[in-house]
Amino acid sequence: MIHRTVQESEQKIYVRYPSIEVMVSRDTTIHIAAVVLGIVALFLIDRYTIGPETGTTPVAGFFLFYGLVLGGAHFYLAVRGEDGMIPIEARWRYIAMLTVLFGTGAVIFYGGDRTIVTISLGTIGLVVILLTVVVYVLAESIAGYRSSRSE
Repeated sequence: MIHRTVQESEQKIYVRYPSIEVMVSRDTTIHIAAVVLGIVALFLIDRYTIGPETGTTPVAGFFLFYGLVLGGAHFYLAVRGEDGMIPIEARWRYIAMLTVLFGTGAVIFYGGDRTIVTISLGTIGLVVILLTVVVYVLAESIAGYRSSRSE
C-alpha cells in the first residue's frame, strides 16, 4: 500500500510517495483547475445545447472554453495579486489581449459579412487581431527588457 503525504511550502505543493517526490507549483495546480473547468463547461454546453450547431450557444461555449483554458488561471491569479512565475502586469496584458481577440472573433463571426464603407467587417477584424498580437508582443518584449535591465 502506498502512503501519500502532502505538505504545502511557499506556493509549492510537495507530494511524497515512498520513492518518488513530485513538486507541483501553485500556478500549475490553478492552470489544471482552469482546464478542468473549461472541459466541464464544454461538456455541459454540448450536453444541453438546443438548436443548430452554428447557433449562438456553441459559439458562446467556444469562447467560454478557450477563455477558461487560456486565460482562466491568469485571471484568477491576477485578481488575487499573486505573481508566482509570471508578473501580475504581464498577466493583465495577456488577459487584455485575449479579451480583444475573443471580442474581435465574436464580431467577425456575427457580422463578418457586413461592410463599413467598402471594407468588410471581417477584414477590419483581422487587422485588429494582427495589430493586437503585434502590440502585445512588443509590450511583453519591452517589459522583459526593462525587468532584465533593472537587476
